Amino acid sequence: MFQLHSWSNVILHLDGDAFFSSVFQAVNPNLKGKPVVTGSERGLATAVSYEARKYGIKRGMLTWQIKKICPQCIILESDYELYSLFSHKMFQILRTFTPVVEEYSIDEGFGDIKGLRQPLNMSYGQIGQAIKNKIESSLGISISVGISLTKSLAKLASSSQKPSGLTVVDGRSIEKLLVKTKIKDVWGIGQNTSAYLEKFGIKTALDFALRSEIFVQTNLIRPFYEIWKELRGEKVYELDIQGKQSYKGITRSQTFTPSTNNKDILWAKLSTHIEDAFAQARKFHYLVGKISPFLKTQNFEYHTSEIKLKEKVAYPYLIHKQLRQIFDLIHKKGIMYRSTGCHISDFQENTMSQMTLFERDQKLEEKMKKIYPLYEKKKIDFGSMLFDKQRYENKNKPKLKIPLLTLN
Repeated sequence: MFQLHSWSNVILHLDGDAFFSSVFQAVNPNLKGKPVVTGSERGLATAVSYEARKYGIKRGMLTWQIKKICPQCIILESDYELYSLFSHKMFQILRTFTPVVEEYSIDEGFGDIKGLRQPLNMSYGQIGQAIKNKIESSLGISISVGISLTKSLAKLASSSQKPSGLTVVDGRSIEKLLVKTKIKDVWGIGQNTSAYLEKFGIKTALDFALRSEIFVQTNLIRPFYEIWKELRGEKVYELDIQGKQSYKGITRSQTFTPSTNNKDILWAKLSTHIEDAFAQARKFHYLVGKISPFLKTQNFEYHTSEIKLKEKVAYPYLIHKQLRQIFDLIHKKGIMYRSTGCHISDFQENTMSQMTLFERDQKLEEKMKKIYPLYEKKKIDFGSMLFDKQRYENKNKPKLKIPLLTLN
């Protein structure tokens, strides 16, 4: 019934499947295929894996209810920095195909791919499959992709075959998509509006799209008129490409009791946070350009400073002298501290051999590449953790572990 050109516009929508729980499964392969829920810090489910959904677990369900329904369910604390890193990498991959990208939310976005068939020598479906394959193979998560003439149609398309689906809807196929879509599932139409429309016999998206323009303008306000046009294949919503373009930073910190001014203990704790932050960045092949260590006093004041590197690094050991100097600068005698932490930022993709100020110490950097994986697997402790954490926390008596490595 709609007289449309097959591809008057071409909008791609990608959506991470059970994104938060999928991210945890990606970084921890032992969780693959298991029921996973995030949100333990709030006492309720904020994300539910598809394996957990099979047991009837839903978002918002209390953790004690989840355990009752599925005792083997793994309930984890949310990690929004980790989610953001995955999100950034996902959109970074999408931008290798098209520069016109809207990051609609942390786990979904749009891309304008019109005109890419000839330069990429692919059909639009093949382009969508290539994007999907690259994201899933690179990040280890599952995404669903929809391609159609408008944002509203592309979003419906991506939802039609979840999880890990690819749905292509050209101008001649719109009705097939709309007829199987309930009106309440249309993007932008809530429960109250769908109940109102059902009073007019409108139960599906196709019922709505086939209504006359006069009917829509008479009975509904402008936003729903725009949705009506989008469902009919008329592009109304432009892509917002001014959103987040890069991941901002990573923070690691810890509050502890009792407060202390002991310089060795504070340095040991701060060093651990620095190592943890850099380890997170290395997971995504980032080099770091800014490091901001901080100490937090009992009066909630922050003593901090910033290191700006002329050449970005992946391993904090390469700048350990600068880190120690900045710590000595922000630490004040006679002041009790209750927290230490570190924020790193100014990231750069580590896609080429690192030519840095440390070029004269290439052997040292090669050693770092071999040693750090052992440190991350907790097989060695080479000085970042100067004291045994558990012993300090339990007995308040620092125990010196392996001294800082000297790698000449």
